[in-house]
Amino acid sequence: MNLVRQRDIAELDLALTGPGTPGGAFMRQFWIAIERSEDLQCGQAKPIRIMSEDYALYRGASGQAQVIAYRCPHRGAQMHLGWVEGDDIRCVYHGWKFDCSGQCNEQPAEEAGFARKVKMRTWPTREHMGLIYAYFGDGEPPQFPPFPAPTDEGLIENPVPPHIPCNYLQSFENSLDEVHVSFVHRTGGSHAGMYDLPEVAAEETEWGVLRTGRRKNGEVRLSLHYLPAVTRVIVPPMAGFDGVGGWKELYLHFVPIDDVHHKWMITYHVKVVGNDAERYLAKRDEYERKVAAAGPASELAREVMAGRLAFSDIQHPDRVRVQDIAVQAGQGLIADRSQEHLGRSDAAIIVWRKMMARELRAIAEGCPPKRWTPAPASVVPTLGF
Repeated sequence: MNLVRQRDIAELDLALTGPGTPGGAFMRQFWIAIERSEDLQCGQAKPIRIMSEDYALYRGASGQAQVIAYRCPHRGAQMHLGWVEGDDIRCVYHGWKFDCSGQCNEQPAEEAGFARKVKMRTWPTREHMGLIYAYFGDGEPPQFPPFPAPTDEGLIENPVPPHIPCNYLQSFENSLDEVHVSFVHRTGGSHAGMYDLPEVAAEETEWGVLRTGRRKNGEVRLSLHYLPAVTRVIVPPMAGFDGVGGWKELYLHFVPIDDVHHKWMITYHVKVVGNDAERYLAKRDEYERKVAAAGPASELAREVMAGRLAFSDIQHPDRVRVQDIAVQAGQGLIADRSQEHLGRSDAAIIVWRKMMARELRAIAEGCPPKRWTPAPASVVPTLGF
């Protein structure tokens, strides 16, 4: 793929994922989490926007989710305005019906035989751990699932994905940064008290980056960063859970909506079963009621960024989320990385940026990128405290 020839990759280009950009071509090599499974019922169709492009997503009667072109190939009506019939979807404008491969199979006002000449584009669509994934690249998709599920028993939960008003890379790089926890989250919340600063190291792997955080007592925290922008770590119990559920395993996807908005697709693995699971679910319901009463964390973060509320005065059940949004979105819609001074604690960010610059340069120059493989199930994050 020769998108751009004889071009230097500027730092800003690492953040761009729209069509025709090297970063967009890179992201489209991988499965992308696009929606929670529970948010798409059988017979439902909805619009989605991923990496600055619009699509329609629907679920047929068999339960299969499918991403299709945003507009009908007849006269350009939005496909999500139509309705689902079995595993097909019918356009609301003139009733043209398409199967899940995109083939038109019915045109009520047209001559027989015309339908077989019309086909819309579809994209491979799968589900894993409560999330819907799509592959937006060319050719055959990579192996699915893109990373292993936890092997221990427990609950899988997928909170409502927050939408963040900045470029996705700011949030993803924050997840590569272990030291920020001791300062951004110092004023209370679930991470309070974690002030033992680690010695950070990172290495490129066949599936992304493996980050280590070694503390003075010899404990080592392992964190996994899957391509194209997924972080798998162990996180403490949320403030307000009173320790119920213990430390969770978190898969956090940073999904570009466009270059200045993204969403966090979140999956938790909570290692509770039986009565412990019931206690956890009751505590979670209580916590969610408090969060709903407090209002969106993103709104409070805007107040903090605007200076109408002091950072240290944040009061919200999900204080960590407010703090993270304020710091990450506060860098601007797209952070100016040319003004940064990275240090040794930024080891993982440095490794990631060098890796991305190499891959984007190869794509821009028409050279084959690295062949990536999913992480083995034996490589798992560790607590390290």
